[in-house]
Amino acid sequence: MKSPLPFLLVMFVIVFGAGFVIGYFSERTGIAYTQSEIGRLTNQVDNMQLQEMFITGEKVDCRLMYSTMGSLSYNLYDMVGRLKSTSPDTPQFYESKRQADFLSLKAWMVAKNIREKCTSDILPVLYVYSGSCPECVEQDNVLQTMKSKYPGLLVYAIDYYLDEPAIKLVKDAYEIRSTPAMIIDHKLYGYMNGTELEAVICGNINCTASANA
Repeated sequence: MKSPLPFLLVMFVIVFGAGFVIGYFSERTGIAYTQSEIGRLTNQVDNMQLQEMFITGEKVDCRLMYSTMGSLSYNLYDMVGRLKSTSPDTPQFYESKRQADFLSLKAWMVAKNIREKCTSDILPVLYVYSGSCPECVEQDNVLQTMKSKYPGLLVYAIDYYLDEPAIKLVKDAYEIRSTPAMIIDHKLYGYMNGTELEAVICGNINCTASANA
């Protein structure tokens, strides 16, 4: 009777090799898709920034921009969420994550400027999270619920530990020392449950109008 060992060894090599190849190309395809998505969202942020530059006067009616801003905020938050949930340890992935977080920060700053120039129907929120933060998972769930309830709530997420000078400047300016943290209307907040966060939101926008939008 022949030993099954050679056959099992060959099968192991085939299965392991197939898994490696599939994993490699899946990662490469995912990175390529993310880079394409980042390029598309970058164009949208640049376009939004250009529109913001041409807003003149005070408390202008900017409602035509809000739909695009809401879609951009949703797509950025979704992309950052997908990146932080996969986290392969490669230089290509880190660069994609850095670009996504930087783009989120830039979009938040533009949205903040638009809110100050236009009627206050939107509320940009910068959400600072970290991977080693159990409360960040719950805070993310609360934010997702509030985003669904109030379309005027625009949430942008960045990683506390990302080595990016612009993010470090924001952390220093607002004295962010722990996560989760949120910057809402120039104020720093820590973890908030649904009731607490909703009170802050409704103190800054007309929640009845936003919920019915």
